[in-house]
Formats: sequence, structure tokens, C-alpha cells
Amino acid sequence: MKKATAVFIGLFLLVIVLPLLFIDRKSEVAQKENRNLAAFPRLLTEDGRIDCGHISQFPRLVDGYINDRFGGRSTLIKLAHTVYQTSKKVEGKNVIGKDGWRFYSTPDDGNNIIDFFKMNLLSESELAQWAESIAARRKWCDEHNIKFLFLIAPNKHNVYPEYYPFERPDGITRTEQIIAALPQDLKDTVVYPLDELLQHKGGENPLYYETDTHWNMAGAYRAYKILFDRMTRFFPETHFPQIDFITETSFGYSGDKIPHFGYTIHGKITMPLIRPVDGWEEYYHYTKHEGLYGMDGVVTENTDASLPKAIIFRDSFFSALEPFVSTLFSSVDYHWRLFSEEDKQIILQNKPDIIIWEVVERLMTRIPHSAWNTQE
Repeated sequence: MKKATAVFIGLFLLVIVLPLLFIDRKSEVAQKENRNLAAFPRLLTEDGRIDCGHISQFPRLVDGYINDRFGGRSTLIKLAHTVYQTSKKVEGKNVIGKDGWRFYSTPDDGNNIIDFFKMNLLSESELAQWAESIAARRKWCDEHNIKFLFLIAPNKHNVYPEYYPFERPDGITRTEQIIAALPQDLKDTVVYPLDELLQHKGGENPLYYETDTHWNMAGAYRAYKILFDRMTRFFPETHFPQIDFITETSFGYSGDKIPHFGYTIHGKITMPLIRPVDGWEEYYHYTKHEGLYGMDGVVTENTDASLPKAIIFRDSFFSALEPFVSTLFSSVDYHWRLFSEEDKQIILQNKPDIIIWEVVERLMTRIPHSAWNTQE
């Protein structure tokens, strides 16, 4: 019994002492939290006199110093959020939101719940990788007289945080951090339509499906409006079609999140259907549409051959954008994958006027690792 007690006391003391033994004395900035770490308080002024004003505050300042720097702090924070996920507000791959809303959160597929809590910020070296990754693609496109745009589709919880079951902390998001770190010429390459979506989310229809991770046609339309304006700047001599759209709203059930709960029909889903008054066929038609949702390739051709030619690298978020964007180009070759160096040959064979690369925000961690030779 005495031995067990001694072991328990020893482990208890070890748990208390280890975080202090490995305290971080060198760092000045918490990169992941985008703030300065507390400095060790000083009792003496620069001329060696006792700073009476700090004496009464010294215990509190030491406590703040230890709280910011004790060993294993980041690991314990992650553990706390893991425990948070096990509450009844998170089930499987989904966060159970308010008013029937569901949010996608899978650790190995973007880990959206960590993004919501803004615990996935990048270090300075990671931000530099980002800038290099975008700059290399932009440079290569410039050298071949090709325009380049990088479109980031916002996470649903960034547009509708009010339906999330948790309170969101203040501070910068990972995507905002990346954009802020880019040089000005690269900022012009990025399209991140979050402000446009926030401005228009109070309309008759939601911009994202309530029980699905994607934006619907109403949300995609807001992104299309930004792309339309950007095309008029890139190609000022081109007369892009001015289309009158009409919206019809229908309602369904389920969405891509509900099946993860084991339901086949559960929860309302609003489906705005937007189309030109004179129909899509007035503007373009498909010459290729293979695989589920066109994952094996899509090619569209426009009725106006004078429009620019595009190659688009995309993911599932571009499915709702595809009809709108296909009206802007004489032809579009859609590829469901990241834009990597392996695509150079395809691009040079097809000679597009512009490349658009779209990625949903939750998958932004994959970008710097998408191969590109910056030395070429």
C-alpha cells in the first residue's frame, strides 16, 4: 500500500514538474494563435532600481508567463478540443448545428471543427511555402501569356457561424492569414468570395445547403458575379454575355451530411434553381461529361467562339458554378484535381487564355505540397 502511494505521489509530482522543466523560454510569438507570448516580468528598472509598480502585479504576471509557455501546452489544447468534439453536439463526421443545420468535420478531410476554432493557423515558414506555391504557378502562366486565378470556396461555417453550436473565438482565420501574407501582386490572383457571400446571405434563399457542406446555386451565383467582373478586367476588349437569370426555389430532404447519421430522409434542404431566361443551351453545350458528377472530365463549348478559352482545375464546389462559368468562355476543359506541374503539357497543348484553380477552403493544407518546380 505504501509503495502504491509513493508511486502515485511520484507521478503526481512528475505531472506538475515536467511542464515547468520544458517551459518555452525562447519564443516571442505564438504563430498558431497570431499573438505575442507573455514575457517574464521584471522587478528591476533599466537603471537597476526596484520597480515598485510591478511588485504587486508580479505573481499575476508570472502566472501569465507560465500559462503561455508551459511544456506540452499546444498538445493539451488539441486534447481539449478533441474532448469538445465528443459532446453531443458532434456526431461522427458532423457537427449538429442549430435549426436543423449540419456541418462537415472529419479530421482527415480538412478538420473543419479546428478551422472553426481557428486552431490551424500557419507558421511563417508555412506561409512562405504558400506564397512560393502560388507565385510559381502565376510566373509560369505569365511566361506563357496565360491569365491565372486561384479561387477559394469558403467553408460553410465561415458564412453561417451563427448556426454552429459553439461560440466562435475572435481573431484571424487560416485563409485570411494566407491572403494577408501574400505580396500585393499575388493578392490580385486570389478570389475569396467570403465578403460577397456574407453581404448577400440574408436573402430569400440560403447560400449553402442546410444539411450539405456545399454552397447551392445561389451561393455559386455570388462567386460567378465576382469571376464575371474579374474576366472583364482581364479581357477588356471582350464582350461577355449579359444574362438575365430567373430563380425558382424547391425543397428537398437530406444532403451529403445526413447519411453519415444513418438517415436516408431527414431535415429540410433548400434548393434554389437559377437559370437564364432563354435557357443554358443558348450559351453552351457539353462535348464531354464523364463519370459521377463529371469527375472523369468535362468539356463545354460556347455558341460564341470569340470568348476566351479556359482550363479549370476544381473540386466538388465547382459543380454548382459550372453552368454559370461555362457561359463566359468559348470552351472550358474541367479537371477534378489540384493544379500541379504534371498539367503543364496539357495546358500547352490546349493553349488556354486563362487557368482557374478552385479549392474548397478546408483543403487548403494540401496546396503547398502540390508539386511545382519553382526553378524552371
